[in-house]
Amino acid sequence: MSGLDKLPYPEGRARFMCAPSDDISTWTPSTAWKKNLVLYQWAAIAGRLLNGAGVKYSIGGMYLEFDNSGSAVDPPPTFDRARTISYYNNMNTENSDRDYLRVPLSSTQLLSSDSSLYPDGNQCIFFSRSQGLTGVHGNQFSSDDNSVIFGASLVAFVDDTDATQDLLLSSIYFATSDQQAKLSTSQVGIEWELTLQ
Repeated sequence: MSGLDKLPYPEGRARFMCAPSDDISTWTPSTAWKKNLVLYQWAAIAGRLLNGAGVKYSIGGMYLEFDNSGSAVDPPPTFDRARTISYYNNMNTENSDRDYLRVPLSSTQLLSSDSSLYPDGNQCIFFSRSQGLTGVHGNQFSSDDNSVIFGASLVAFVDDTDATQDLLLSSIYFATSDQQAKLSTSQVGIEWELTLQ
């Protein structure tokens, strides 16, 4: 185990949400919480925020990975904490059915996992939902194209107009039984919880 693996870092988990409308208050969980993997780049994000580099290093949104092959992704891809934006830059060249949506946050909250230890909050909640008709690499995202969301990443959008500068905080893949197909009648939401200890 390296020294980096021994240092404390955030713990996170995410789940899919569904709703009959765009009203965030009506969204309900459609899967149980699943643990994510916090990546090494979380330290670059946190370090810049602590050093006063500005809000551009705060979490700006999520990547929603989707597949248009017509079936769930089985098995989901494997990865480790060294993942960076290069994976997303090259994903479509390795599998032309895959792409990702770069979506902004819909809402955030700061809660406390333990009110006596963290009365001012230590638990960040992020919420995003699918939007748009086309992935970053040009693949269509729709029910007609059999789009299935199978993974996600929590991302700092350093420059809203330039995805190549994005920094990844954490990533997750969902089991085949939990992957969410894009329906013609609704979008797919993801709620992400990050606990700082």
